[in-house]
Parts: sequence; structure tokens; C-alpha cells
Amino acid sequence: MDFLWSYIALAEIYVLLGLSTNLLVGIAGIFTVSQAAVFGVGAYIVAFCLMHDIMGFVPALLVAAACCVVLNVLVTLPSLRVSGDYFVVTSFGIQLLATAVFVNWTAGTGGANGLPGIPPPDLFGFALESNEQLVLLTTAGSGLGCLAFWLIMRAPFGRLLRAIREDELAVAAAGKGVLRAKVSAAALAGAFAGSAGGLYATFLSFVDPSSFDLDASILLLTMVVVGGARTLAGSVIGPFLLLALPQVLSLIEIPTSIAASARQLIYGLLLIAFMLFRPQGLAGEKL
Repeated sequence: MDFLWSYIALAEIYVLLGLSTNLLVGIAGIFTVSQAAVFGVGAYIVAFCLMHDIMGFVPALLVAAACCVVLNVLVTLPSLRVSGDYFVVTSFGIQLLATAVFVNWTAGTGGANGLPGIPPPDLFGFALESNEQLVLLTTAGSGLGCLAFWLIMRAPFGRLLRAIREDELAVAAAGKGVLRAKVSAAALAGAFAGSAGGLYATFLSFVDPSSFDLDASILLLTMVVVGGARTLAGSVIGPFLLLALPQVLSLIEIPTSIAASARQLIYGLLLIAFMLFRPQGLAGEKL
């Protein structure tokens, strides 16, 4: 039963990350491979605040979300001066730079050893320590994220983002603020990723750079593609499905030394298969 609660909580955290990635890649058409870096910043900020008793969990989570909003905006502004393949390369460089900082800044991130012993989250002075309590917290977080995503997609702003994805030049010719809309989308995505990072750090009580590297960004993209880009359902289905995959692999006798590589291979094959045979994903809109 503890395993089930842990799986649900972790999947719900990745739902927030799926929403973040889907908003950029699926809705706004901004193909980025650096969302795991933003996720890591949120996790490290919350971990640092709680471990040094700077503030409680809720204020730390708000600070992390705000910092990730600013970070995503600062990263997006110069990156949006380029487009297409050049933007992908730029975001790739940002991801590698963030990973290098996580690994080498031992004073703030603990370096390659990470930060162990992160205190559990607390609400109004009550520590949430059991898996059941943490699931309630992650359910509330993912539920609020899904509600916000649903409202955004039905607002004029959501329709503007979809239009930009379909034909950016036509939207600009109509007098709409394309750059402002893209930066706003990046800010919202940063809030989702930063909040997910804070929940992730307190749920595991340990963070290290391997959770926020390029492989993690590829995993997020795989979740969106498999679940279904451009839809709320896809952002929920993808994380629950792909996080169950390692447990299925555990039933197969695979040497430990190649288990991680096998998982990455399967993620890659899933990406290729869905792009070839069902590019809209399991719950995505028909392309």
C-alpha cells in the first residue's frame, strides 16, 4: 500500500510538470528541453529554505514558484529572438548549464551528493509525514494546476497561444502581441515547474542533480507526446503511464547495470512510435 501511495504522489507531481511542458510545447509551440532545469531550481529552493529553517513550506513553495517564473522569463526572452531548430539548441544549452551548476555548486545544492534530510512539508504547523497525507497534498497541487490549465485554455489567452502555434506570422500581422504571449506562457510554465519541484523535494526528502538533467527533460517530453499534447487529459495520462513503466520492467529479469539504459531506450522507442503512428498521443487532439 505504501508503494501505491508513493506512486500516486510522484505521478501527481509529474502531472504538474506535464502541464508545464504541454503549455510550452503543445499549446504555444515552443519546443524546449530545459523544463527539468526549472523543476530543479524549484526543488533546490524549497529544500534549502526548509533545511536551514528560513521559512515554512508554503512560503518556500511560493518563493520557488516566483523564482521559477522569473527564471523562465529571463531564459525565454533572449531565446525567443531565435526560432525553430535554433531555439531547441538554445534551450539544450540552458539545460546543460543548469546541470553543471547543480553538480558543481556544492554550497547551495550539495553537488553530486545532493541534499539529504529535507524536512517534510508542513501546513499551519502540522507536519505531513505519512504517504497518505502527502498524497492529499500532491492531489491538491495537481488539482489546482489542472484547473488553472483548463481555465487558461478556455480563455482568450489560450486561444491566442493556439493561434500562435498554428501561424505566428498571421497573429503578428493581426496586431497581437506574440512575444508578450510567449513570455506569459513561459511564466505560467515556470510556476507549474517550480511548484512541482517544491513538492518533489519534500516528498522524497532528498534531491540530487540526476533528477533534473537532460534525461529528465526528455522524460517530460515523452510524457507529453505519449499522453497527448495540447490537452489536459494528455498531461495526466502521460505521467501515470510512464512512471508505471519502471515497475513493469522490474518484473522482468534485467541486470541492474543496464536497467536505467533500458528504460531510456524504451522512452526513445515510445517517442518514435507515437510520432510515426499516433503523433497526437493517447488523448491528444487529431493533428
